[in-house]
Amino acid sequence: MGDLEQHFLTDPEALAWIVAELDPRPGERVVELGAGAGTIALALSRTVAPADLTLVELDARLAAGLRARFATARVLAEDWLMAWRRLPPPDVLVVSLPRALVPAALAAAADGPPRVAVVAVAADDPPRLPSGLVLTATRPLPRRSFEPPQPFDGAAWIVRPAGLGPDGRRTAAR
Repeated sequence: MGDLEQHFLTDPEALAWIVAELDPRPGERVVELGAGAGTIALALSRTVAPADLTLVELDARLAAGLRARFATARVLAEDWLMAWRRLPPPDVLVVSLPRALVPAALAAAADGPPRVAVVAVAADDPPRLPSGLVLTATRPLPRRSFEPPQPFDGAAWIVRPAGLGPDGRRTAAR
């Protein structure tokens, strides 16, 4: 399968920041690509109904753990792109994929943009945002924010479709 970069975000402050920035609302569809051990999903599950949560994880062992931990969430044990092509566009997107896959995930998200997304990026090699998406907030994610610690420092990016404010409504043209 290659290097799946299985380093799971465990920093409670970073997890709380992500949930606050995503601001998931009742009934919104939330998709996490690369759900891993479910640390972000667990933080989201305090405000998102499990039935509105779709977790995509390539590693079958981790996907089985997600199914046990989130019994009523939809868990897909497959490649993120195969799942993405079948899923309806989410309102909220979490991209926790290995850094080599992040640019493709951003491009896919730009085609049917969610209201808001968080993307884990490498601080030393951040991807370019595709047109149609704008960066609205960032938070450093030092290596120690992950278990096991990552070999590089990262960052969490909050991205939104261009022309949408944090409330999901169109902003006035300038």
